[in-house]
Amino acid sequence: MDREDLLHLCALARLDLDQAELEAFEGKFNSMLSFTQKVLAYEPAGDAEPLTLIDKLELRRDVARDFEWPEQTVHDYQVPTVIDFEAGGEG
Repeated sequence: MDREDLLHLCALARLDLDQAELEAFEGKFNSMLSFTQKVLAYEPAGDAEPLTLIDKLELRRDVARDFEWPEQTVHDYQVPTVIDFEAGGEG
């Protein structure tokens, strides 16, 4: 992705990045795009069947419940890294 498209994408996502953040983001984003292109281009060898989940996967229903945040709580969410693109795509 060229810089102009990246800047347009950042504007759409309402990301306000300084020059250093933009350069870091550009590298990570291009790594992610490269990884995605490799996944999309994958062709199984021979007559291999694709890996699939079981026919019907039953998920639990989400249940809304009230929650009161303790005072002085920061409302940031951290999730585990699924794919670490800085480490070459190893998660």
